Amino acid sequence: MAAVNPVQTQWHTFQYDHQEFKIPVRYQNPTKIGQGAFGAVIRLTDTTTGRTVAIKKLIKPFRGEPVYALRAYRELIVLLQLKYPNAHIAQLLDVFTPDQSLQEFQTFYLVMKDAGLSLSDYIKTHQLTEAEIKKIIYSILRGLKLAHSAHIIHRDLKPSNIGIDPETLYITILDFGLARVASSEIQTGYVQTRWWRAPEVYANWERYDDKLDTWSIGCILGELIVREPIVPGKDYVDHLKKILKLIGTPDETTLREICTPEVAAFILSLTSEPGKDFNTLYGYKYAEGNLQPVSGVSPHGVDLLHKLLSFDHRQRPTAAEALAHPFFDGYHLPTGEPTANTIVDQHQDATYPVDTWKKII
Repeated sequence: MAAVNPVQTQWHTFQYDHQEFKIPVRYQNPTKIGQGAFGAVIRLTDTTTGRTVAIKKLIKPFRGEPVYALRAYRELIVLLQLKYPNAHIAQLLDVFTPDQSLQEFQTFYLVMKDAGLSLSDYIKTHQLTEAEIKKIIYSILRGLKLAHSAHIIHRDLKPSNIGIDPETLYITILDFGLARVASSEIQTGYVQTRWWRAPEVYANWERYDDKLDTWSIGCILGELIVREPIVPGKDYVDHLKKILKLIGTPDETTLREICTPEVAAFILSLTSEPGKDFNTLYGYKYAEGNLQPVSGVSPHGVDLLHKLLSFDHRQRPTAAEALAHPFFDGYHLPTGEPTANTIVDQHQDATYPVDTWKKII
């Protein structure tokens, strides 16, 4: 563990937003980035290098049920495996714990390159041009292609989990706390924040693949255009109904092929939805007397959005296929879109007790 490194002997402890941080003294001037159920993130100055970093404290990863330790392990292993420069994925710079022994080991910290603002905050204050939307979605897909090539599914893509440099629009995919290596086994049922959650999570519980993430990209693309979430369901039934109202109800054959019998029967019991006109919702909008669009995307962008938001995941493009869509002409360069070796994780589906996870981590 990092704590036994003889170079690291000085720590300082402080409270920030009701969370206690104990970190090396080289990191100073904390400001809040955000906090969730499993981690708290602050921005600090690394006085050794002079650069700004983000430090994530894992909140009680060894509490109660072993699933929390498993999530902490998965996040660490994914970040260690995806250290590729200029890949639009959070770059891990260091890992440390102030705990001095395995018995004391209660948490650890991830030091990452600062990713700027969250995309959710950026959307609130900026009306994006099509060129900016194109650059942002291309960058996210480029990072996703790298992760998927290693068989890593993010499982919680949303604007608040994406960083953006407001000056350059450089994008960084963040928070791999729910990520996992893809498996032929039954997957964890809890994935994604609801508004960006793919319909197959409901349609075929615990059976999904990396196209789970490309649905989320479609939700983000729509959100960049209209500057608000496009399917803000109040609960999982309301969310499913909103999805069907937006994209239309699939035919009975498709439903019976991709849904469990119970879900297929439920959807068929609802009023069939024709779906909304995507060009009207997301296509170019013009101010009176202005020949240049003031918002929206081209027909190519609308077409990509339609494909990403396919209810049938079999018809939805992969990240690599989406990158090759005509919407990204002038951006797409296969040789400049890195891929990774497949990660083989012997522990990811293990059911170890907490003490075993502590030793592995």
